[in-house]
Amino acid sequence: MRRRTFVQLGATALASVSLPFAPAVIAAAPAVAADVPAITGNGKSILLKRAEVAELRAALAGPLLLRGDEGYEQARRVWNASIDRHPALIARCQSANDVVKAVQFARAHSLLVSVKCGGHSSSGNGTCEDGLMIDLSPMRQVVIDPSARTAVVEGGALLGDLDQASLPYNLATTTGTVSHTGVGGLTLGGGMGNLGRKFGMTIDNLLGADVVTANGKLLRASAQENPDLFWAIRGGGGNFGVATSFTYRLHEFAGKLYTADLVYPWPLARQVLDFMGDYGPSLPDAAYFTPLLAPSPNGRVLVIATHHTDSAAGAETAIAPLRKFGPVNNPTVVETPYAQFQKQHDQSAASLVHGYLKSGFVKKLDARFNAAIIDAMEDPAAPGLPVFLVQSGGAIARVDSAATAFPHRDAANAVLFNLTWKDPAKSDAIIAWARGAWKRIEPSLRGAYVNFTAVEDAQSRLRDTFGANLERLQSLKQKYDPTNLFRLNVNLAPKA
Repeated sequence: MRRRTFVQLGATALASVSLPFAPAVIAAAPAVAADVPAITGNGKSILLKRAEVAELRAALAGPLLLRGDEGYEQARRVWNASIDRHPALIARCQSANDVVKAVQFARAHSLLVSVKCGGHSSSGNGTCEDGLMIDLSPMRQVVIDPSARTAVVEGGALLGDLDQASLPYNLATTTGTVSHTGVGGLTLGGGMGNLGRKFGMTIDNLLGADVVTANGKLLRASAQENPDLFWAIRGGGGNFGVATSFTYRLHEFAGKLYTADLVYPWPLARQVLDFMGDYGPSLPDAAYFTPLLAPSPNGRVLVIATHHTDSAAGAETAIAPLRKFGPVNNPTVVETPYAQFQKQHDQSAASLVHGYLKSGFVKKLDARFNAAIIDAMEDPAAPGLPVFLVQSGGAIARVDSAATAFPHRDAANAVLFNLTWKDPAKSDAIIAWARGAWKRIEPSLRGAYVNFTAVEDAQSRLRDTFGANLERLQSLKQKYDPTNLFRLNVNLAPKA
């Protein structure tokens, strides 16, 4: 952790957790034997001079991996097994200083650049073919200040790292729903998670970040320093630089959830969803109800996955109106450790599964949308994979849509096609169904979520993604990245 972080936190009691990133042991790097073929951001093939590559390797505290080096194959991998790319260079950064040097090298050579944290970008933006991968995964330190209720988290840390460090102090903030997701990508895109209705999105709890911008300078982004950059990185994705450190606000939280999943036979799905359209927005912030259209051993079912942050009694009160529809399981509310709850989707999102993610928002689960999503799930080509209608609202909705770059504050639910599978032979059929199903529900949708963007949507749905904030973001892109060095994202073209 940089010295300035400790100086900022002063003499208060600190808890520092350094977590291993578990790479293969990397032997001393061999000398650079030859010039390195690479590609620029504009797709032009170039040769990086051997001496220049060797100079970069010597300047970095972490290893600079080339094809054939020990550790290269592991480092280049990302979560989605459908993505198989080979960077010309992988800079495994140990510090913000390493990131600065890597960005300066990329800028000098106009290289294609990708930034990897947890590697969970479904479209593969964490890696690249023949460019420079800036790999933050070694940077996983978390520092908790219990008295100030803050966490300073390095840019390569995982969500589970933050939970593991903060929960012993009965403190937490909103993160995502898979513990091995990287904090960087999640935060820059907005950050929806299991505490969002109670505490707001991840970006609503971001107090500041250190960002290496395209000119190779390390800037502090906060309400006091570079506030326009701070606004942009809260929902604008990876367009504005490489975030090497985040400072989050933490909240008092006992580390427990009160959970119950109500399972309904498929013939009741439409009726229950129609009810949720009116009932969901009336729930208190502590209650979180997510409809899940899912396969089961006996066919399709509708699951209303519920959790409550405050009490079992509160959970039971919130669930009571849904019991009248006759769930087949009539569940009891169960006290569940939050750390355990955060890992419930880890296996389905395990490394090297194939994935296709697509997102949108609905202002209400209304009759037209509910009919369309049920029809899509009843299509004979449907692959038997779950579709999530993640509840929003609560604290999320009380932030103005222009206060951060994330504009979709009035949505009732986020519609997530978070499809994962192991057999590559099924990929074409699953993706074809997903695209067809999306066309059925699209008339009811508005907006898209940066972190769940299908590769074909990255440019065609820019207005959907950023809404009325698009023009301001494009102007800030011109200010902070006029050459579009950081283009492997839901990309904002620089605009004067």
